Amino acid sequence: MKNLVLSLLIFNTSIFAQSSKSYTTIYIINKIIDIGEYVNDERINKKLEINTSQLIYTYNLTKDTISYNNFYNSDINTKKTPYLCSLIKRKDTLLLSFKKNSYEIKINLKFDTQTKTITINSKDIFSLNGAYYKYLYESVNQNLNALDLIDFLEDFLQDYELEDLKFISSNEKYKHNDFRIIKAYMESYRSQASDYLDKWNIKFLYNNEGTLKYLLKKSKEDDQSLEKKLIISKHNTFKYHINRNNESKLIVNSEESFSTIKNSYNTKISALQIGIGKETKYEIKRTAYKVFNSKQLFLNEKEIFKIINRG
Repeated sequence: MKNLVLSLLIFNTSIFAQSSKSYTTIYIINKIIDIGEYVNDERINKKLEINTSQLIYTYNLTKDTISYNNFYNSDINTKKTPYLCSLIKRKDTLLLSFKKNSYEIKINLKFDTQTKTITINSKDIFSLNGAYYKYLYESVNQNLNALDLIDFLEDFLQDYELEDLKFISSNEKYKHNDFRIIKAYMESYRSQASDYLDKWNIKFLYNNEGTLKYLLKKSKEDDQSLEKKLIISKHNTFKYHINRNNESKLIVNSEESFSTIKNSYNTKISALQIGIGKETKYEIKRTAYKVFNSKQLFLNEKEIFKIINRG
């Protein structure tokens, strides 16, 4: 009887220890260096500005729910309601919900094993090779791993208004040399002409190591929305040149580098506003990436300041 009581005590203690640390918090500090604004290659503002963005992501054990806080410079407003991302199973489809204050973004996903495709919002179709489809089917469709879904959507987070989730990506596709997106098709209406439907074909090319070396998103009218070229791929460190054209109103060129081992990140950005000819240049440098165990999804004021002070 004594041994039984002792065994139950040990079991219950183990369960409590697990549940009390069943959340993971990622704390990131990004330094934002405002290099300046230019017109005709002449700088129109002389002051160099440096700001800091502090990001706190907390997710549960199954990784289907993520809370997100973003604090700018020294403005640590712990009363602000964190954003909430949830991945939910609904019969034969998935729902990804991202709540930002009173605004909610929803995307629906459907996996088709026969064609090895993932369809988003009944219109965007991504065709995958067998290895990557099998992995995402188990990880995302069955186990509801939102971090792997964000990784899959990495280059298209902007299209679905999910850019805030960029830095919580699992980066799994960069750790496997046999994960490939074969092709994709997307549709979108223009912001200034809501009745004009753009139909996009996306091409993906990979090098001999299985790393994405080229991505091109082009419409049937030959308009180019996204081009991504690999510059460096060495020792789990990657560098890409990325060009985004937002309806010929804003052209953004960036050089983005990151490491899947060191969790480092750096990007240099040039954004040109067509029409007025103003170019804005800035750089984002990651200065900290810390991982903590947490007791709850929504951190209170004490826990937030503890993480920031430890970071």
